Amino acid sequence: MSSFKIISRPIGTVQCFVLQRDDGAEFEILSGYGAGLNAWRIPAADNAKSIDLLFGYRPGDDIFKMGPDTNAGCRLAPFPGRVAYAKFNWNGQDYQLVNNVSWAPHALHGFLQNKSWEFTSFGADSEKCVAEFTCDWPGAFAGFPFPFRATNKITFTGESYSVESTVKNIGTKDMPYSEGWHPYFMLGEKIDGLTLTLPETCLAELDSADIPKGTFHADTRFVGGRTINDEFINDCFCLDGKSARARMELKGTIGSLDIWQDASDGQYNAIQIYTPPTRESIAIEPMTAEPDALNHHRGLIVVAPGEKRTFSFGASFKKK
Repeated sequence: MSSFKIISRPIGTVQCFVLQRDDGAEFEILSGYGAGLNAWRIPAADNAKSIDLLFGYRPGDDIFKMGPDTNAGCRLAPFPGRVAYAKFNWNGQDYQLVNNVSWAPHALHGFLQNKSWEFTSFGADSEKCVAEFTCDWPGAFAGFPFPFRATNKITFTGESYSVESTVKNIGTKDMPYSEGWHPYFMLGEKIDGLTLTLPETCLAELDSADIPKGTFHADTRFVGGRTINDEFINDCFCLDGKSARARMELKGTIGSLDIWQDASDGQYNAIQIYTPPTRESIAIEPMTAEPDALNHHRGLIVVAPGEKRTFSFGASFKKK
């Protein structure tokens, strides 16, 4: 019979909590920096070492320097991806955001990806453990004066994890909202040799500033499974909202990852995929809409005062 516990294991000065099964399986939540899904470790067959399934920050890393470029594992809210030229219009009013990247004139990934989150609860039985974390956006910023509370409920079994990602409008006005997450998956080898399988999707076409144009074309590159090879990917794959669950698979020499997201109407209806230069991991990011939803409003969610919305995604690992 398995048993689980939660321990505090800071990375430098940054608070980090670890969900731990008695055989050494671990899942790290970097609560001090964006509530990042920071590490997922499974004992190897010989018990001599563990299999690392998520790229994240490790002891000795300068998280505050690395974070803005990687956003590893973090929740992206109230918008994932770019907001064009760091501004948007909502209900006839213009809002100015902060251009928080050096390589483009846009706003990127919302406001919570580098914030400290509060650990609120932990529970476990013989099969799983569940931990919750919260973070409030007070709305004390003219660029997004809509206060909300974000809650992450993370369930870990050892071989799988799932996340229930909840937002509650704690203000007095309707709030425009979209969200995503930024996990980087790895299987102990360069991603060039991994096989990626995606569902049927349409690719969001981008303009010269990397902003969606509102046009799409079918993308079948990875339908049925295909080796990634040396292909660079930084694309948003849009789903039709008709399937209750979208499934992706990443397969390597040590095993496979079954990655899923709730893709029903109003849920995670897009998948952003990014291949970092190191080729050691691949970001497969559930998103409620393509980037710049605050401007184009495709898939934009309107959360009424007092209303809650919950989204879910997760992954499981199977050894060869």
